[in-house]
Amino acid sequence: MIYLFIFLISILIGFINTLAGSGSLVMLPILMNMGLSANVANGTNRIAIFFQSLTGMIIFLKEKKLDWKKNLLPLIFPAILGGLIGAYFSTQMKADDLKSFIVVLMFIMLGVVILKPEKWLKTKENETLRLYHFSTWLLMFLAGFYGGFIQASVGVVLLSILVLQIRYDLTEANGLKVLVIGAYALPVLCVFIWQGQVNWFWGIFTAVGQSIGAYIGAKFASNSPKAKIYTYYLLILVILVSIIQFLST
Repeated sequence: MIYLFIFLISILIGFINTLAGSGSLVMLPILMNMGLSANVANGTNRIAIFFQSLTGMIIFLKEKKLDWKKNLLPLIFPAILGGLIGAYFSTQMKADDLKSFIVVLMFIMLGVVILKPEKWLKTKENETLRLYHFSTWLLMFLAGFYGGFIQASVGVVLLSILVLQIRYDLTEANGLKVLVIGAYALPVLCVFIWQGQVNWFWGIFTAVGQSIGAYIGAKFASNSPKAKIYTYYLLILVILVSIIQFLST
């Protein structure tokens, strides 16, 4: 029965991660309750992160909601570099050291999302993208570092950078978020494997469920006319849940 529960939760997490993020806030405690240490749970979770991102990426590409070529240099390379460094640091220290920072960050993001809804919901077809600004590269590096370190809520961080800093439309930003996470997920996973902090059974088991959820989420985001509105409110919800989760632990 516990396996069915975790599998169903994995599907839900894959869906949430594809549309907004913060699913790892649920998955990490579940893996720890199954007897994994915090570091091994963090590493094990990367297997599912990689496969769900790969699934979402394929769907966004098929639905023509993703142009990876123009984003390869300014978005993906800095995130991969940051992810590798963050992953190494994560294997050497406890993720709890970032707790206070994460809570403050979530409060700031909640304020930005709620107080500036027009920046998230408007169509940005005529916007000039700030892909080659130094601040964009730096933010993507830091997002990659954070994702490599702990992953939890990195989807929210990336969406904020893509929409508010680079000025992508929220729907397109969702596809790019999945692309960036997928790009650094494999090298980051390799770091955790190298350090012996991966449980393959739970990693593959949850990866199957999260990939199913990612497929559903990517299809919904690509084809639903109200996907942008639903994503916006889901984003607010996951930020609130993130804050409660971190404050209660």
